[in-house]
Amino acid sequence: MSDPSTNTIVVTEPVTTEPVQPTIPIEIIPDMLRLDDIMNDHSIIVVKESADKELLESIGGQTIAYLRPKLVEWVSRGLPYAYPILSLNIQPPTKCSDGESRDLTDYITFCSGKTIHEHIAILQTKLPDIKVSFANFGGAVTVIVSKD
Repeated sequence: MSDPSTNTIVVTEPVTTEPVQPTIPIEIIPDMLRLDDIMNDHSIIVVKESADKELLESIGGQTIAYLRPKLVEWVSRGLPYAYPILSLNIQPPTKCSDGESRDLTDYITFCSGKTIHEHIAILQTKLPDIKVSFANFGGAVTVIVSKD
């Protein structure tokens, strides 16, 4: 098409009605995979936190049938102070599922919704004349009993 007043030719491009395809982000996958990469994967951390919550809930969920033989053994040994009756291996991840780093005490509260003292208090109600407490040795939370 031409414009006679300016001696120019006007070129119009056809308008396309094709929808624009959204760009899909491409994840660059490295050529190597380290164990830490897997251990720090969000889905693994969520599963670990859930398993640790169940483990912590088991403190208060101990049955008398489970506790009795442990306590009989404690009594037969002369009621030693701080006698272990239950040990739980709990290691906080480097970063929790919310991205925060926590020490063991804060991790217990984060993943279970209760403090370690609250978990112990539930068990304490089942053993009214025995002192129930806990100790932390490395990554193990050990539930201990003593004569009240």
